[in-house]
Amino acid sequence: MSRIAIQSAQFGLVPENKQAQRALISEVIPSSPFGPEARKGQLYLVVEATDQGKASLAACELVAGVVQRAFYRDTSSSITSALRAAIRAANKALYEHNFKHATDKRVLVGLTCAIVRDADLFLVQVQPAQAYILSEGRIRALPSHAVWDPTSTNALPFTQATALGASLFVEPELYRASIGAGGGALLCSSNFAQLLNRTEVEARLGQDDATVMLKRLEELAHTHELDSPHALVIRFTPEAKPRNRQVVPSKSATRTRQGSQMAGMREWVDKLRRTLRGRPERSNQEESDEPEAEPIDLMQRMPEEPTYSAAPIPRATPINLGDGIGDRYARLREARADTAPLRLENLPPSTFLGEGTVPVSGNRRIDLSSEETISGAGPYRPRYEERPLVDLTWGERLALPFHRMSNSVNGYFRERRVRRTVQPQRPIHRGNGLSYRRKGPPFPWALFLGLLLMITIMVIYGMNLSRQNDQQIVLEYFTVADEQLATVRSAEDANEALVTLEFAREAIDELRGSALITTTNPTLWLRYQELQREYERALASVQRITFLDEPVVVAVHPLATGRFADVIVPPVMTNVTDTNLLERLQYIYAVDIDTQNSRLYRIPQEGGRAEPFLSPGQGVGSTVVGPVRAATWRIDQVVAIDEATSGFGYYFRTGSNWNYAKLGASEIWRLRDRLRVREYGGNLYVWGAVANEVLRFRSGSYSDAPDYWLDVNSLADVDLSTVVDMAVDGSIYLLRADGTVLVFSQGQFVGEVKPEAINPPLTIVRGFVVTGTSPEDGYFFLIDTLNERILQMEKVSGTIIQQIKVRTDGPLRLDELNNLTVTNDGIRTNLYLVNANQIIEAELPAPPRSFRESGEGTQ
Repeated sequence: MSRIAIQSAQFGLVPENKQAQRALISEVIPSSPFGPEARKGQLYLVVEATDQGKASLAACELVAGVVQRAFYRDTSSSITSALRAAIRAANKALYEHNFKHATDKRVLVGLTCAIVRDADLFLVQVQPAQAYILSEGRIRALPSHAVWDPTSTNALPFTQATALGASLFVEPELYRASIGAGGGALLCSSNFAQLLNRTEVEARLGQDDATVMLKRLEELAHTHELDSPHALVIRFTPEAKPRNRQVVPSKSATRTRQGSQMAGMREWVDKLRRTLRGRPERSNQEESDEPEAEPIDLMQRMPEEPTYSAAPIPRATPINLGDGIGDRYARLREARADTAPLRLENLPPSTFLGEGTVPVSGNRRIDLSSEETISGAGPYRPRYEERPLVDLTWGERLALPFHRMSNSVNGYFRERRVRRTVQPQRPIHRGNGLSYRRKGPPFPWALFLGLLLMITIMVIYGMNLSRQNDQQIVLEYFTVADEQLATVRSAEDANEALVTLEFAREAIDELRGSALITTTNPTLWLRYQELQREYERALASVQRITFLDEPVVVAVHPLATGRFADVIVPPVMTNVTDTNLLERLQYIYAVDIDTQNSRLYRIPQEGGRAEPFLSPGQGVGSTVVGPVRAATWRIDQVVAIDEATSGFGYYFRTGSNWNYAKLGASEIWRLRDRLRVREYGGNLYVWGAVANEVLRFRSGSYSDAPDYWLDVNSLADVDLSTVVDMAVDGSIYLLRADGTVLVFSQGQFVGEVKPEAINPPLTIVRGFVVTGTSPEDGYFFLIDTLNERILQMEKVSGTIIQQIKVRTDGPLRLDELNNLTVTNDGIRTNLYLVNANQIIEAELPAPPRSFRESGEGTQ
């Protein structure tokens, strides 16, 4: 497979300057083969704002910078996953940027991002930007436009709700294609979509030169006077291979080569001579007078002179030891022949080294006829040595028998004396083992056990001493925490109480990390539990923070990457005899957050596995279920709303089967974010289908067109662009992202309820739930995902009753809190929390009371 080379070119007619063009078009080329750019691929990005101006340029720069950083810093090995994460990060950054400005100064941005790795092209697209891809002779427009195929269902008009910065949720379109040689891609602004047809784009992308395509686009921009057009062309061409030259030498070239070798040798010698003399080489001007020599082939040039010597290292001069030993002894014999004659037997053995045999003196004679002397010889030298008979005189020969007898007697008595002086050896005790094995001394078990006992006593003493020291430190922390909590009771204001509580919290954290505070040490454990309760009471009194006691996970999403969006809990009903209704009341219901394949799940009330109850692709009557967008409880059953190709449908249960009705005029709905559906008095109220409007479907007439419930005349000074949720209890409440609740009655705007200032402050609220049957009773429960808490607020005054959290040392975290439901059976109030892929049930904590026993709590 031939390698692919990538070529790119760009242009832009931006009225400000070239810096604005760089903000709209970005290219990231790998600078190092080991960097993240080389591992993940080259990035090409074209961004476009819905409005033009300095604010739009800043928004485009923000989106481009966040996409580049988030994509290359993502640790996922999947390019599509990294792209999704980068788009979500850019959307969140732009949403927070827009949230700080007024409605008329907010900017929405679309983009087209292409990642090229090898021959693969990964493309992510968010309208209004436009892209065209040419692969294997086929061309495609992303997104599809009516200029290409007027009958295509994908050629939908652009809605600002799908652009970046419109909401906290964004669903980009992802594509992947294998681009071979001759393919290409065009990323441009949306104002080119009406001007480029299929034939025009195919003819231009098929050309080898990218600049020709850009010239054509520039002509179209000038002709139609487009506003800030910009485009980027990417071409995939085969990589050029280096050509190897083969030279066949001729006979004349061979002769020339020999002459060149001699000339090169002379040049090398001259260079060496100049180097040794320390003279610089002649300049080109000095050498210009000489005739120019023929060019010498580098393969035939004489190598440079090595810096080291090729001569071998000289051997060391051998040491002169003088004459040999034999010569010296010969000279010594000649010099001292009369005073110290040398005999052959007196010479050392080293004199005859290297000779065949050692010469033997002629005076030494050995009598081999004496067999007695030879046979009696032993391995050791005898005590009494006998000379040979040939060396004895006649007198010595006659006394020889008496001499032998005397030696025998002396040897006998000497041996007796030796035996008496030597003490007998003690017998060695041998066990039942091998009798010939020598046994060592017995092991000193007593000494070993004593040493072991002493070490054990020292270790136990050290452990007790360390434990006493740790216990003393723990008691000191208990004392400090008790003193700080006692100071809170007498604090003059809330600030002083908060500072004192912070010191108490640090002491409690130290106690929590101690190894002595465990259930096996009941004294310290009970004291720690009492201290923890006192601290929580003080925290609830000062900051109104309470904690969920024993939260239970009711269900977990059956898919590993699945997330829940909402939970529906049936109300408490008594005197029910209908078997179908009894079965429905035994379950709670949850909706998936997946926009492509969302389902309605059914979960047992006591907890268990979540099983699909209504899924996309399921047949109901003559229709096919689409992705489930919302669900609610209506009178005696759960109902669901789906999004099909022909519009939104209403699904309800008839006995044990599903039934279907199409919602009137729903084929023109355009979802801005999530669809909120609430039921009251049999009527359905819908928010999110039509911009800044509440739709009401009357009971029993869901197929008819809905009523536009809000009175337009009362909304002149009311901003509904940041509304994130809706609730109904006779009045309709709309929740803004900053926590403000707008109250409407009979379609008229009544007023707003703002939450009081609290620490930490509210920034972004995800949703809320209302309890009670009128605006005067009940509470609002606000979801603050950023601070992992739920705020209970009064309906009328906006006073914060309590901040509900989970304990930091508990097994659960509310870091992805999406929604909640509040139920009351007359005895207690339960909370059902939707946290990522979990549904958690917990009892509502009691409202905090004053920490001071006299009733004068810190406000």
